[in-house]
Parts: sequence; structure tokens; C-alpha cells
Amino acid sequence: MAQVQRTIPLLLPADEDLRETLAVFQRVQQQLSAPCFNEGQPLSAVALHRACYHEVKGQLNAQMTCTAIRLVAAAYQSAQSNRRPPQRPFQFRRRQALFLIGSRGRDASLRPDGTLSIWTVAGRKQLPFRLPEAFQPRLAQAKRIDSLTVLERDGRLLGRLTITLEVPDPPTAGPETETVVGIDLNETNALVAVDGQERMLFVSGKAVKVRNRRTAKTRARLQRKLAAHKAQHRDTRSVRRVLKRLGRQQRHRTRTFAQTVAKRLVEWVPPQAVLVFERLQVPSPQQGQIRGRALRRRLARWQRGLIRRWVEQRAQERGLQVAEVNPAYTSQICSRCGQRGHRRRHAFTCPQCGSQEHADINAARNIRTRFTQLRLSGLPSTSPEARADKAAGKPPA
Repeated sequence: MAQVQRTIPLLLPADEDLRETLAVFQRVQQQLSAPCFNEGQPLSAVALHRACYHEVKGQLNAQMTCTAIRLVAAAYQSAQSNRRPPQRPFQFRRRQALFLIGSRGRDASLRPDGTLSIWTVAGRKQLPFRLPEAFQPRLAQAKRIDSLTVLERDGRLLGRLTITLEVPDPPTAGPETETVVGIDLNETNALVAVDGQERMLFVSGKAVKVRNRRTAKTRARLQRKLAAHKAQHRDTRSVRRVLKRLGRQQRHRTRTFAQTVAKRLVEWVPPQAVLVFERLQVPSPQQGQIRGRALRRRLARWQRGLIRRWVEQRAQERGLQVAEVNPAYTSQICSRCGQRGHRRRHAFTCPQCGSQEHADINAARNIRTRFTQLRLSGLPSTSPEARADKAAGKPPA
């Protein structure tokens, strides 16, 4: 059995002592930010601890002070690992705090009576909490409760409980007993899957695409209005507030859609299935590697990455394998005769054998066939885990 970490939400009461704890934790992070920046040469967690622990101790308990030091150092290390070295000290504007739990319940713990025992600046307190019904089975299956992140949003206190689950290992069955599922991800047709028995799963993303486009137009209009107000030196708080709300709604809509699609796919595939995706290398729209403003906007709103991430998480919990194949010509080759055909939007026509079908279904079949041919030829398949090991320099298993 393998172990994975997952996060589930908690709804917490509006306790003033807990709010003050978040404010103190934020203040400690702000005090640590400038020393950790170190004139563009960020300190490690150990170096920051040695340099600043005596200056910030006493505001929180010792364990949470060490946690704040590690989080600040990790923020700078993360920026460096993304090849974006910080140019000035970070500003920790969000009020949130990390409470370690573990086997000893150091900063917080879930009590058998259904309350949360948590450390605050006013001492240890027992607070009631509410867990959404959809996440109650997952908490009951938890092998270990690791930590609790408490944050303040719109005047409410929310918790993010990190737990460790035991999941089955991926099956080791051979090609003759596995079910290979080819999956094609697109903009309008968000996910099209075809398995070895020609069963099809077709998930349309048109409704989400239309709503996101409408939201983007509204945001663009408000951003022009915001620029005009700034030029006239007028207060723009209401416009900024609406822009933040619209952006948050769009992110939540896209994330919910990706989670729903991933759940449908994992529940649809049979046990011991191999989920095969295309190994697409899509440049980031934010890095300016794509010419054309319209194309950059389309790619920025494409939920392909989110769907892929949630499918991998769901598949890991079910013990399913995830693999990748070369995407070259999967949309242009006929899945029946293997010759080049003609694709016009969602219609695919093969002049060689006369086949006519949906272009995305044809692509999903080609993805499935390509993976099957790789297995039969004895060539190693590419999985996300294997790609990560290769990037880290680890030898293949």
C-alpha cells in the first residue's frame, strides 16, 4: 500500500482568539521576510532560524515560531526554484497560520467528542467545527492527520486539514489483462475517452468555456474603467472589489469543472485500467512564448492542466496507472487504416478508407493504439512519475 496526502476543508467558528493568532502569525512572517531576503541572497530555514529566532520568539509558541520560519524560507526557495529570483522582500498579506498535528497533536488535534483542540494566543481552546458531508468518508479513512491550515476569507475562518491516506499500488498485470483508455483533452470537448471495448466517455466543456469567455469580457471592460478612474485620481475600490470577485468565481468554476470531469472519468473506467494522455508541451501564455493575444487568452482559459492534475490524483487513489504517448499526428491519422486524413473542426474524414467520425474520438483511439503498440514492441512507456525521476537524475526502475 502506498501513502498519499490530501486536503479536506473544515468550517470553523468566528473565534476572536483564533483570529488574533492568525494576525500574530502574519506579523511574525512579515518580521522574518526582510532578513530572509538578505539583499537578494535568500537564507535557508536553518540560517534564518539561527539569525532571527531570538528576535521573534515569545509572540507564538516555540513550535509555531519554527513553523513560521520554515514557511518564510520555503517561499523564497520556491521562487528561486521557479527561476524567478525575488527582487524585494515578500509581503505576507494573507492572514493564515499552519498548525502541526501529527501523532502527538502538537498545535491542534481533533478530539473524540467532535471538537477541535487548537493553540491560540489566549491558550489552548476547544472549538466546534463542521466537516462537509462529502469529505466525511475520507477523514474516516485517514491513516494520519498531519496539519491544519487556518485562513481568514471574507470575514470567515476556514480550515484546510491535510491527511495521509493509504491507497492501493498500481496493478502489475500484463498487457493481456489491462484495459487501455485513450484520452483526448480539448477546449470545447473537454475530455473524450475510448477504451478497448469501444466504450466512449464524452464530456463537453462548452458551457464552462462560454461562461469563462463572458466573464473575461466583463473583466476587460471593468479593467478599462479602472484605468480611466486611476487616470482621474478617483477612488476605485468598488471596481477592484468586483474584479476580484469575478476572478475568484472564474477560478472556482474552472476548478470545480475539472474535479467533476476527473471524478466521472475515474468512476467510468474499469479496474486495472491504464489512462493514456498525450504528452503535450504547451508553452506558458504568461511567458510570452506564444504570438497572438487571442491565442494566449484561449490557452490561459484552457482547463487541460487542471483536469490532468485531478485525474492523476483520483487515479492514484484508485490504484490506476497513468501514462503518456507522443502526440504527433494523433488528430490527423485515421484510427482505422493508419493513413493521413482530413480534419475540419470536429469532423474527420479519411480519403483512403472512407471513414467518417468525430475528430476527437478518432484522436482518442489513436492515443490508445499508440500506447498498445509501444507495449507490444517492448518499449518503455512514459508516466508522470518516470518523467519526474528522469528530471531529477534518478536511474529508471
